[in-house]
Formats: sequence, C-alpha cells, structure tokens
Amino acid sequence: MHKVHAGYTLLVRLRADRVDAAAALLADFEQHPDRLPFERSTTTHFATVTIVPAQKYGDEVLPATLLFATSFCGPAREHVSELVRLMRTELCHLFENCEGFEAADLEEFILANRHGDTFYSGMQYLSPEDVVRHQELRTEIETFIDHQQGLGGLPDNAVGVRHLIQSHIRTQPRFAWAQQSFTPAPGSWMALHWRTLILGAIVVPFLAVLVVSSIGWLVHPSAAIDTVAAGSWITTIFVAACALGLLRAIRQAEKEQTFVAGRQPDADVRALAATQNRPVINEMTIAGPVKEGWLRPIFLRMALWGVARLAEGIPRVYGPIVIPTVATARWIAADKGRRLIFISNYTNAAEGYVRDFIDTEAGAKNINLSFGFGRGYPKTRWIMKEGAITDPNAFGYVVTANQRRTAFWYGRYNDISIDNITINRKIREGLFGPKNESEAQTWLHLL
Repeated sequence: MHKVHAGYTLLVRLRADRVDAAAALLADFEQHPDRLPFERSTTTHFATVTIVPAQKYGDEVLPATLLFATSFCGPAREHVSELVRLMRTELCHLFENCEGFEAADLEEFILANRHGDTFYSGMQYLSPEDVVRHQELRTEIETFIDHQQGLGGLPDNAVGVRHLIQSHIRTQPRFAWAQQSFTPAPGSWMALHWRTLILGAIVVPFLAVLVVSSIGWLVHPSAAIDTVAAGSWITTIFVAACALGLLRAIRQAEKEQTFVAGRQPDADVRALAATQNRPVINEMTIAGPVKEGWLRPIFLRMALWGVARLAEGIPRVYGPIVIPTVATARWIAADKGRRLIFISNYTNAAEGYVRDFIDTEAGAKNINLSFGFGRGYPKTRWIMKEGAITDPNAFGYVVTANQRRTAFWYGRYNDISIDNITINRKIREGLFGPKNESEAQTWLHLL
C-alpha cells in the first residue's frame, strides 16, 4: 500500500439551529481529546476540526460551515474507513449538526462531502510510524556515538565510523526495519501525479497535432491537413483570447480595489498568538471571503489548481516545492471560490512563519498568487506584482484579521520539527548502502 501524503478536507454546512451545539461539542473535544482518538490512527499526521463562521461576501452571507481536515497517508478510502472504525460515535455526534447527515451512512457521508484542496506536504511518502521510528533511530545512533566517544573507540575516518554504526544497528532487533530499502511502494508515483498526467494527456497530443498539422500545411497542404491545422489554431487562439480577457478583467478589478486590511488590535493579536505557542509545531487556520467580483472566484480556483501541480512537482520537468518550515499546508477555494481557507502545520511561532513567505521577492510573488484574492489583501498588479512585495505589513494584517481560533487540533509530533523530520529521513536513507569517504562525511554531518 502506498504512503502518498494528501489532505482530506470536509466542508459541510451547519444547520442554522445547530451552530452553537457544534461549537460546544468541539469545545468538549478540545478538553477531552481522547474522544477523537487520532493517536490510534495509523494514517493520520495532523487533524483540524473547527467552525468557519458565517461571513459576508458582498451582499451575500456565506454560511457557517464545519471544517474537518486531516493530513493523511495512503489511499483515501483506507483513511476514511479507519476514522469511522475508531471514532464512529463521536463523528456521528459531530456531523448530526450538519445538513444532510444520516448516521447510518457515516462513511458514505464523509466520502461524498470531500472538498477539493491544494495540498502541500514536506513529509511525502512518510507514514506516522515512519516519522516516529526515524526519530528513534537517530536517537539510538547519537546515543551510541556519545558512548563510543566516551570510551575513545571511534575510528579516525568517516567510513569506519559509519561501519561501526551499521554494526551496532544490526545488533538491535527493534531496528531490523532500518536495514530494508526505503523506497516508495508501487503505485506511489501514479497516486501523486495522476492529475498532472491527465492534463498532459490532453495538452501534449493537442500540441503535437498543432505542430504536425502546421508543418503539413506548409510542406504538403491538403484539404484534411488544412482542416486540422485551422481547427487547432482556432482552438489555440480562442483559449489564448479567453485567458487574456480574464487577465485584463482581473487587472481592471485590481485597479478598482479600495479596501486594504489595517493593523489589528494588539489584544486580539496577543489572544490569537496565545493559541499558537506550542514549543515545536503549531497550526493556523485562516478563512475569509475573497475580493468581490464574479471573476475572482473563477480565477482563484484555476490558480490553486495550478499551484497544486507545482507543489507536487511536474514529472521530468522539476521537483516539488520545498518550504523548510512547513509540515503540511492546504488552500481551499470554498463556497464556489468565494471564500479562501488556508490551514498550515508549521514549525516555530506564527509571526516569524508568516514573514518567512515574503522574505524574498520570489516568495512574495508566490504569496500574491495564492493569497492575493483575499479581501483586504494589499493591491496587486497583474496578480503577482506589488501586493506583499510593496506592502508586507498589510499582508501580515490581513492574515491576522482572518485567522480563526482552531476549535480542535491534533498533531502527532509535538517535539519533532519538520526540519528534523527531513533530516531523520535522510539519516535512515543513508544508513546502509555503499558510500565513499566524502559521502560518509556528509551523512555523518546529519547527526
């Protein structure tokens, strides 16, 4: 079974008369987290359960909505089945506050109400068990090295030290798994990239037809070739015209923007920060309406779909995006793109984490693309210019203004940063197998 990491997001409207009851239940879950025993799940890394309140979008009211979001590994159906098996009763109590729920069909309700998201993982192909075992392996190796140094028994070369470590780990039955090759299971590549492959299956043949028919029209024209070439070029011009028209309309909307979020009251900022002061990994939930106009919800969904493919990496073109401080993150175009929701599980405090995104111009441009449609976001130009580049404080203000106190959060790794999760994985991957002196030195520096 593959261990591809993904986000499972449920967004379900709350019944108007059950919002307070749902909030009270989530408060009880927070006080008694064992009622939602995610720690017994073999597939769950993180979980966020909260209420996105009713919010204004122009003259429309976006309804109060229950957000149930997990970061998990493996097939989605296996994950859902496990959650239902572990916490059926409490999930029924939670979802009975939602529209259209019937307790008898809990699993089908969860599957039917999954909402699309743009998901980023800094720990791809790792199960919760992998993360914990890798940390234990690193601790064992470091303890062994300290002991050997105390005895004065370490070799004077990196290959020798690594060989000594290998010999020690082989004597420990509980680390027998570390001697096995750490490679993604069959089907992992397809499970991660199938959406990109579908796009490629459409775009690549079309471009091939366009090029071949165009050459044929120039070299050996015929009625059939002329028809195919003309159809291909008309389709290309039509798509390009639509894209340009959409961009120009968005640019006009950018010029007309008047509202930019201001500094939030210090008391509110301090109260919010108090919920995000765990020593290693914290979580934030941001939810707010997008800027008005019927075009922005359309473009937002298109942009987030593209960001999702970039986050995964495009096969044989470039690797996935890497954000050193982020374990997982997801963007959700909710309410048909009229509301943007962002969830992140990250290392360190919120203020420093938010600033990490805009420390460089390239980073700020990416933030403009993924957050720039949010109401109150500083004015952008051609979507990716200006915005957080020229007004970074306003970016911080709009993030703070739209943060929501998370009602219930589960994080399996309270004392392991994403940086250490990444290093621990490299230690496991490089423990066995041939390495020369230089490679062995590089590996030892990870410890």
